[in-house]
Amino acid sequence: MTDFFDAIPKIRYEGPETDNEFAFRHYNPDEIVLGKRMEDHLRFAVAYWHSFAWEGGDPFGGRTFDRPWFGAGMDHARLKADVAFEMFDILGAPFFCFHDADVRPEGTNFAESLRNFEAIIDYFDEKMSASSTRLLWGTANLFSHRRYMSGAATNPDPDVFAYAAATVKACMDATHRLGGENYVLWGGREGYETLLNTDLGREAAQAGRFLQMVVDYKHKIGFK
Repeated sequence: MTDFFDAIPKIRYEGPETDNEFAFRHYNPDEIVLGKRMEDHLRFAVAYWHSFAWEGGDPFGGRTFDRPWFGAGMDHARLKADVAFEMFDILGAPFFCFHDADVRPEGTNFAESLRNFEAIIDYFDEKMSASSTRLLWGTANLFSHRRYMSGAATNPDPDVFAYAAATVKACMDATHRLGGENYVLWGGREGYETLLNTDLGREAAQAGRFLQMVVDYKHKIGFK
């Protein structure tokens, strides 16, 4: 346990007239709407990157938040997980979701990053065994690091393509292991900057090959 949320009680539904800032006014998970509980209609998931990894910067300036888990070590990553699961419990959140880069420190190479990721997935497994919050989906961050300046699946450098594919494989394995209900692909930096310096046919073929590899691997590991 941490003391980060010590002053915040568990958030419960109190109705639209409440003046309690730590209460739900309209979200009542047990209310029946069209034959289903509201919670079953609105499958909210706490996004790890916005809630715990974002440093409060914008295009005009850098970090503005000072969080005790901001740091490059695995101790910081585990503290971030501790705080995250405490927030999930306070909110009664049914789900959470994450990118690999949100939850583990970047290593000096792929092997070290993978070891860090696998270690934190082990830790997630422990945390989830004592929590009602489940994993809605996982995904790979194929955009923040400068290696992806020219894309991931559409990158002209085969080393970057291979790095991206290996990262997605690791994230699919982790999502499947934790019982995630879905896996998400988001190509935030895919594609061309200008038609003057690209081969659209090759990019489309690479992207298609990448997606087919994902589908093939999904079937291989039995991810439904």
